[in-house]
Amino acid sequence: MKNVTVTMNEALLQRARVAAARDGKSLSRFIAEAVEQRVGRPLTQLEALERFLAGPPLHVLDENGKAPTRDQLYDDD
Repeated sequence: MKNVTVTMNEALLQRARVAAARDGKSLSRFIAEAVEQRVGRPLTQLEALERFLAGPPLHVLDENGKAPTRDQLYDDD
């Protein structure tokens, strides 16, 4: 973990402290979670793979359901 200095006005700081206390969190954890919600978190490998596989289908199979051969892919015609 890294430390970060954040500057804000007193009124905002007070509201943030109250909100953090209401959630039973430290101010640091409260702010970190707010930033994470805004910028997101990194995907795990499984999540990235699932997102890729859920994307648009790749139409590489012919009408018989077969993939092209190497020669068909690299044919110079």
